[in-house]
Amino acid sequence: MQNSIKLTPHHYNYGIDQLAYFDEGKGDQTILLIHGFGEDHSIWENQIEFLSTHYRVIAPNLPGVHCKPLTLHHSQAPSIRMYVEVLHELMHHLHIEQYFIAGHSMGGYIGLSFADYYVNHVQGLLLLHSTTYEDNEAKKTSRMKVAEFIQEWGVSKYLETAVPNLFGDAFKKSSPAAIQNVIDSGLDISPEAMIQFVFAMRNRKAMTHLLQQNNMPVWMIAGEADLAVPIQDSLEQIKLLPSSNSLVLKEVGHMGMLEATDLVNQFIKKMLLGNNEALK
Repeated sequence: MQNSIKLTPHHYNYGIDQLAYFDEGKGDQTILLIHGFGEDHSIWENQIEFLSTHYRVIAPNLPGVHCKPLTLHHSQAPSIRMYVEVLHELMHHLHIEQYFIAGHSMGGYIGLSFADYYVNHVQGLLLLHSTTYEDNEAKKTSRMKVAEFIQEWGVSKYLETAVPNLFGDAFKKSSPAAIQNVIDSGLDISPEAMIQFVFAMRNRKAMTHLLQQNNMPVWMIAGEADLAVPIQDSLEQIKLLPSSNSLVLKEVGHMGMLEATDLVNQFIKKMLLGNNEALK
């Protein structure tokens, strides 16, 4: 899908460097789009183009993506909450007090922590190929292997190896250039930043309680062919949500915003419209 709008990044100083963010569109509602591991905010271009005709859309890079990673004291473990604080400060800087969040994969983990802590700011949360479960022991071991691989072989080798496996077979055959774009967009993320992300994900706690509260709506999009977030895990969590709050994409892997752009866009629009109706 070709974008017909030119996205111009703005920059926000988070203390040790500047992160880039897109700020497009106007409207009564705002949505904050949080990208995943090894990605940057360009992963959302199709959604920004679609949503910005009716809504304000904020799509930042995370600290460490094309900028310096967050500085940690030697006694401090990386945490998802670190990224929440920077994004909260960004939204405060933009004078946006109420907003929806859509998070892809690791971005969903950040969205969950955000919604759990900043309950008065988050109006609703969409988990896109993400999970409320914490890492089990096998996944924690896998995270360590990813960190070791990046340390030894570098970010570009990791992305070239890992990114194609995030897509369903049909998309892999039809759209190799789009997959290469995803790889290219992450090539200059430093090994330090990537490893910090890995440990932040590994250290996080379960947030499944957010699927069973009534204060803030939660939605989920899952891919039947997702190798990163097993569909069985997603279906177990979807059972805890109202029936209209989920979308399962057939023959789609971990990257629905690219593999099934129109379905994802329409679901996000329905989510925002539905909430608007509920507010009337």
